Amino acid sequence: MREPVKAQIHSASGRSSKVIRDRESIEAVVEVPGAGRLVFHVDSRGGYSLRRLPDGDEADEATNQDVLVIGVIGANGIAEDPP
Repeated sequence: MREPVKAQIHSASGRSSKVIRDRESIEAVVEVPGAGRLVFHVDSRGGYSLRRLPDGDEADEATNQDVLVIGVIGANGIAEDPP
């Protein structure tokens, strides 16, 4: 059985939030006023992605989410291309 995914968010000022655990996946969303949102997703198998969700007029023109990075984290490091 896989270990649950665990995350804790830290701010630039050094404050931290409570620890979040989930058996399947965790998603963190950071909103940037006027620019949209960054969505970081990690699953319990080690897969991860970072997407940009546009804001305002740009969101109306977007046909899909902008995937910035996708890959897999394994025991031997990070593989950029998922299996």
